[in-house]
Amino acid sequence: MEKKHEHHQPSIGRAVGRLSRAAHSYFQHRFRDYELGHAQVLTLHYVSRHNGIEQNELCDHQHLDKSSLTSQLNKLEANGYIIRKADPADRRAKRVFITEKTQAIQDDLHAVFTSWSQILLEGLDENERETVFVILDKMQNNASIVLQELRQDEATK
Repeated sequence: MEKKHEHHQPSIGRAVGRLSRAAHSYFQHRFRDYELGHAQVLTLHYVSRHNGIEQNELCDHQHLDKSSLTSQLNKLEANGYIIRKADPADRRAKRVFITEKTQAIQDDLHAVFTSWSQILLEGLDENERETVFVILDKMQNNASIVLQELRQDEATK
């Protein structure tokens, strides 16, 4: 008996997940010679553009919990890409700085991120590009609201 394919509404979660996996593979491939994982690349890219960022600020920007960020920073530091120093204004706070090793690959780092954006936006006109960013911002905001509510619920249990 032949099974009829039911028409399913497209899943935005599946589409976003596929893009996320594609990005992961792309960055993993492009940075394999640097011994950098996908998450580390994202963090290093941000630090390279915000050299000396306070670690808690980096945690907030990357939307990571402190232990996940600390794990990434430990690996980056062990591989010589960053150093952490106490903040002179607040000795309890740490600031994250890139090293000469990162400075040497900084142009490549930025070029790979730029190329990925160009790949994703290929064939879209200016209006479509603007629409994509507006929609993605709204989706990110929706997700942030729900995640914040979930964290608050967890904290009250």
